[in-house]
Amino acid sequence: MDIRRFFLSRTTVITLITLLLAAVVAASLVPQTFLATPDQMVTWHRAYPSLVPLAGVLGLHHVFTTPWFAGILLLALVSLTLSTAEQCRSAWRKTFAPAPPVEEGRTVQCGREELTARLRRRGYLPVASGETLRFVKHPWGHWGNAFLHGGMVAVIAASLLIALTQQRGSLAMFEGEVFYPTDPWSVEERGLLAGKLELPEPVRLDRVRLTFRPNHKVRQIASDLSFLPPGAPEHRATVEVNAMVNRRGIVVYQSTDAGDAFSVEFTDPAGRSEIFRLPINHPESLEEAGYNDFRFPWNPLKLQAKYYVDAERKRIDSERPLLVLRMMDDERETGRVSLTPGATGTLGEYRVRLAGVQRWTTIIFVKLTGMSGVFLGFFLIILGAALTFCTPPRELAATPRAPGWRVAWRTTRFGDFYRDEGEALLRELEGKGQF
Repeated sequence: MDIRRFFLSRTTVITLITLLLAAVVAASLVPQTFLATPDQMVTWHRAYPSLVPLAGVLGLHHVFTTPWFAGILLLALVSLTLSTAEQCRSAWRKTFAPAPPVEEGRTVQCGREELTARLRRRGYLPVASGETLRFVKHPWGHWGNAFLHGGMVAVIAASLLIALTQQRGSLAMFEGEVFYPTDPWSVEERGLLAGKLELPEPVRLDRVRLTFRPNHKVRQIASDLSFLPPGAPEHRATVEVNAMVNRRGIVVYQSTDAGDAFSVEFTDPAGRSEIFRLPINHPESLEEAGYNDFRFPWNPLKLQAKYYVDAERKRIDSERPLLVLRMMDDERETGRVSLTPGATGTLGEYRVRLAGVQRWTTIIFVKLTGMSGVFLGFFLIILGAALTFCTPPRELAATPRAPGWRVAWRTTRFGDFYRDEGEALLRELEGKGQF
């Protein structure tokens, strides 16, 4: 088998592009572990039980860090690299190859220097000499496909590097909490060749700030962070949704997960007490509630929690939220209690107290190598498209025929659009008009 021909065949290229598109579609349809909440994962598993084994085998919950996705990128890289080399050779030939003798064309009576000067004034550059002269306007237009393919190579190569070496970690953090480099991540994802993401310094969440629109919808989520380098002053920064922070090679993002965390004290019949924090996303409005489910190792039942930002439904920034807890045995409710800060109640066999409320949010830390290659690739793709469609080369060949030259004009693309330009140029060279 001719390996080169295999990778350059239309069937191979279309197959690889289809597989890449299928991977992207799969990642958009199947919840990804790093981005989805545990509840979303459970909901998907319940909705598509027959696909769960397939998702486990193929790694559909982390598509972009699977070996098969890296393999597709590698094959696409080989195919596009060979194709780019072919496009470069083709562009070189089209740019500098000599023109065949002109057998049929217009007759122009002038010297070589005059012909060259007149064409130069119209933007036609001499690119090949010999018996037949060849002049080209916008010769760089021949390189559009080469730049286009080269851009795709850059994007695929950078994407492969990212897939192999990326490191991501997310933290569900509470105000005042310090995360140390040795602490475990809430969720972590890394490439096939990457190790565990480790922060170079501790980081503290000082404050979570939510701003609201007049209809009480969340306008913006921002977190004030303090980076705590050992033996050096702390560095403070604010990260917002769509406004990242770059700290010592690690990019910090603000997620859209944020709300209130309720510190609830559970006291069992024997008098043993323990406090658990229940983070819940902020409700959409005053009248709506935020929800989350929790399970504890000491209790086989599921705890369902919801809260309203204001117990009286008056202020979106109230400091007196209402927390409602339900203990569920499958679909059967075994206990319910409503709490405001400092209040106590009974939930099944437990005595519960809402000890405190604080803000929480999810902060994402990402270390990537290769994003500059992706941006360079897109720039080359745009440049290639611009050269292809905005600067199509127009050529004029001239063969000496006494008492002057026999010339012929052509355009490589959009012949109907540029036909008038060619006719005007030939008439000017014949001395029958102006271009």
